[in-house]
Amino acid sequence: MTATELSRMNLDQKALKLLLKDCAEGFYQQMYFLGKDVTVKEGNQLLQYGFSKSSSKGLKGTSCYTLTETERIVELYGSCASCYTDSGNVAFLRTRRRFYHWLPEHRCVAGQWKPEEVAPRTPESLFQVLSPLLQWWVEYETWIQNRFGAEYREQCYKEWRSIKTQKSWLPPEDAVQWVSSFLNQERDHVRPKSFLAQRSL
Repeated sequence: MTATELSRMNLDQKALKLLLKDCAEGFYQQMYFLGKDVTVKEGNQLLQYGFSKSSSKGLKGTSCYTLTETERIVELYGSCASCYTDSGNVAFLRTRRRFYHWLPEHRCVAGQWKPEEVAPRTPESLFQVLSPLLQWWVEYETWIQNRFGAEYREQCYKEWRSIKTQKSWLPPEDAVQWVSSFLNQERDHVRPKSFLAQRSL
């Protein structure tokens, strides 16, 4: 590998690392939206989507939502989320606002994970194990919009922005477009502020 090729690879990894950080900020906002979907007057939307609900094996008084599909399993807690596939597992830790490789064979449980059970690894490898969770994110938000229209998620976003201790991310429609573009373009994708600027042209 030449010095130029090595420099280019490092630049790509650095750019991808920043995009993964941006994506984690977006998923932090998404978890608030998921919480709203559980309590909406039309009924628990996670259950209607196909998740099963069980008591958390970790933090008392909380629940675990599990979606079991042919090629992936998605689990949601209030403080973490994870996705399991044959090609690798990923966990999002809400307090850290980061995605990690999930290393153990057992699943991530809210309040019971250990620091040695998660690892950042390389941006490239993290992107690969994260992709199935991001694909579910896009699919779920498309389903929500088809059920309620854009106004429902916009109201969720408005409420999120009103919480002064939290930082809002992209608006709902732009968020789904950004995640979809991230999945399809990987390194050539742009960061959220630039994405909004492009969308406004």
